[in-house]
Amino acid sequence: MSLLLLPVRVEALSTGGGYVTVPLDTFLAIARPGDLIIVRGDTWYMKIAGYWHHVAIYIGNGYVVEATPDYGIKISHVSTVVSNRLAVGLFRVKTTDLVRERAVQFVLAQLGKPYDYGWLLYPGGKQVYGASYYCSELAWASYLATGGPDIDANPGFTLRYGFNVAPDEIAMDNDVYPVAVWTA
Repeated sequence: MSLLLLPVRVEALSTGGGYVTVPLDTFLAIARPGDLIIVRGDTWYMKIAGYWHHVAIYIGNGYVVEATPDYGIKISHVSTVVSNRLAVGLFRVKTTDLVRERAVQFVLAQLGKPYDYGWLLYPGGKQVYGASYYCSELAWASYLATGGPDIDANPGFTLRYGFNVAPDEIAMDNDVYPVAVWTA
């Protein structure tokens, strides 16, 4: 396992084929509420275009809010998001602490909503105030709705992502930077 601290170019990363288990004490020492945990997964997640496959929003005290196909929007322990992944990135949005706090409050207000499968079927399924969210849509909406930056690197249409926002696009956005990236 390797730990890369700033500066790092995310698009240049590759995995050696193994899995990463991030030391939770190290992770919790550097994570702040509002940070984005972006992971490279396997199996189901590998169907998602790009290097990164899933996004969760850190809310503090070892917990995140994430949108998953099985449970919708829920609170999870960080360990379930960062363990046994091909890569884990801890990213921070370039904004104020107040906007980060508001982003956390936004995602907490979405708890219990269903997962938004629209990104699979319709290339225009990105909305700030929705009845459902997919993982990266939830992260993107949490900042846009609360006065933060648009963290979609390609906010218009692309052939790869349609009008959606993918985990890769969040990781590559100029308003987001990696704090630490763990790779196998």
